[in-house]
Amino acid sequence: MERYSCHMNKKCRRKIVMLISIIACLFRQLSGQESPSIGNLKVFPDDNPWNWDVTSHSVHPNSDNFIESIGGHNPLHPDFGTVWNDAPNGIPYIVVNNDQPMIPIVYTAYGDESDPGPFPIPLNSQIEGGPNANGDRHVIAVDIDNAMLYELYRAFPKEGLWEAESGAKFDLSSNHLRPEEWTSADAAGLPIFPGLVRYEEVYIHGQINHALRFTAQSTQRKYIWPARHFASPSTDPNLPPMGLRFRLKADFDMTGFSEPVQVILLALKKHGMIVADNGGNWFISGAPDDRWDDDILAELKTISGSNFEAILTVDTNGDPIYPPVASIYSKLSQRFHLIIENYPNPFNSTTTISFQLPRASRVTIKILNMLGRQLNTLVEDDLEAGWHDIQFVGVDSHGREMSSGIYLYRMETEYFSCVKKFALMK
Repeated sequence: MERYSCHMNKKCRRKIVMLISIIACLFRQLSGQESPSIGNLKVFPDDNPWNWDVTSHSVHPNSDNFIESIGGHNPLHPDFGTVWNDAPNGIPYIVVNNDQPMIPIVYTAYGDESDPGPFPIPLNSQIEGGPNANGDRHVIAVDIDNAMLYELYRAFPKEGLWEAESGAKFDLSSNHLRPEEWTSADAAGLPIFPGLVRYEEVYIHGQINHALRFTAQSTQRKYIWPARHFASPSTDPNLPPMGLRFRLKADFDMTGFSEPVQVILLALKKHGMIVADNGGNWFISGAPDDRWDDDILAELKTISGSNFEAILTVDTNGDPIYPPVASIYSKLSQRFHLIIENYPNPFNSTTTISFQLPRASRVTIKILNMLGRQLNTLVEDDLEAGWHDIQFVGVDSHGREMSSGIYLYRMETEYFSCVKKFALMK
């Protein structure tokens, strides 16, 4: 009887521990402390500047002065983690889909440089710094059904609407930039989300395939491509302009750093980081997450500004200096953008994808859902130069009819790639 009682107590303890774990997990999900997954959603095309491999770019001739102005001895600082000042540490974001209602936006400062609402941002969305924050109060929503990004600066939820100083939306399947001299939710006129370090990338995927966003205390009254806006009165040429890119030096020794930190350092070597706002020197941005280990992230503070170098990403005319592969993609995609289309769009049963090849090439065209999952392969063949028409009849690879919705088709050749959206309506 005594042994039986002991056995039951152990079972009860196990159940209690399990129950506590479940409750804790549910609490984290409900409180939004774990940054949500975006699945296979692609954040901008491969040739977008956020996704450039900049390992071959030349060092900027004024690199030393830029580094000194930010602080060669100042440490790199992870401006993200678990909790800081009783609020999630970092810039939060939420994931929405077609079911999310649109919410009106009232702009209070930079409405003439902002995209008009409404935006699909719930009024209970997490705000950077918490609901009582006095800082930037960024609010970000990623629409995974439509591959759209919505961002607000100094956002305050009101009854039935958002008040914000500025806001912007971005098509994640496009390389389109904001108009010249327009801000966004960020001082540089750039999107914020693609420059965040996310837990999902570091721990689940084990790689970051984009540049990071960072801030500097003093910047120049100037911006360079792809930035569109400055936020400084100073004309000092030794201060970094918005959009300037820095790269961790190739010979920086990463041994001794924990594996998650090495993932971040590899991204800083390959993709670099972009000056996007005024703020703490060498503060790199990320999304808050309860799963971060702040002690591990603190390893980044052992790296100083002198371990970086500014790089040349624009020429003397201010035009972008593309990486070798991105250069081919970008020039061809601009040249052929208007003649790779499907018609009709939207379509009911059949649509035709029409395109022109400048020379013979291996061509692949795949149908994807908005999460990037492959549904069908229309073409996987060697095609001759010239015009081609490919019909799609709205079925997946098993011949099953696809439901109404927004889908993607991705075309790849040996020298070109593009992703486009189309709508099936029944």
